[in-house]
Amino acid sequence: MDPKRARAQRAVASLAAIAKRGFRALAAGDDPAQVAAFCCWQLEQDPLFNAGVGSALQADAAARLSSALMVGNQQTFSGVVNASYLAHPIELSLALQQRSARVLSNPGAELLARQLGLSVTLPLTERRSQAWLERLQQHDYQALQPKRGPGRGPGSDTVGCLVRSASGDLVAAASTGGRGFEYPGRVSDTCTVAGTYASKFAAVVATGVGEQIVDDALASRLETRVRDGMSLVQASEKCLREARQRKRSYGWLSLSAEHWCVTHTTPSMSYVVMGQGRRGGRSGTVLSTSSPTRLR
Repeated sequence: MDPKRARAQRAVASLAAIAKRGFRALAAGDDPAQVAAFCCWQLEQDPLFNAGVGSALQADAAARLSSALMVGNQQTFSGVVNASYLAHPIELSLALQQRSARVLSNPGAELLARQLGLSVTLPLTERRSQAWLERLQQHDYQALQPKRGPGRGPGSDTVGCLVRSASGDLVAAASTGGRGFEYPGRVSDTCTVAGTYASKFAAVVATGVGEQIVDDALASRLETRVRDGMSLVQASEKCLREARQRKRSYGWLSLSAEHWCVTHTTPSMSYVVMGQGRRGGRSGTVLSTSSPTRLR
């Protein structure tokens, strides 16, 4: 079996199990922001994904993790930027929703995590260490002078979760270990409103080449189009056309009160939709560079 295909199948199976647990919690009446963070926490816990304990390493062999959470009905964004000793930065992003300073980097992120009793530990796996060593050899042991280009390592994608409650409240949550082998201190799009955004109109999380996502202000741009009267599908189609024209390499999940949409310029993107009834209780659309597929 193709190793990449087998890995994708394992990823989808993990996503499905996590989505089921999250949906049960939401159906039981749990707060949607806590459910979104709960799902992201479990994704961070699975070393299969490039987030939390499975995070990629930057060129200096340090893990720098970022996460974000945005609550739509309050339109409040909180995030963690480049934390090296938080295996679950989404926990802190959730806690920051209640703080006056809602986006933290170090030393504040790890200091506050200790004050709140959150786990402070080194998120490092043997697989990621080996991947870093292999990349170092590929670059002739010049870690801080890598070859130009995105240079995506094994499992480079951001993990994300969108939640819609029975009352229509929307939440977006995301977590990432970054690109992998990037210049030390490089910041992901995840902890910006270009990569993670939610309002009462739409919720969006993005994955792919972070610099391109930031350049296009992707998540906030799509939400603004929905806010201004476009349907979720119309807004996604317009963003996809622009991404194609600019030869972008990214994808995103988006959600509104009535629809969900999965969009990507990349060959594939793993996702799971969970909800009441067929196709998650609402209609959905998958858009890609090949052909759009509408799911009813």
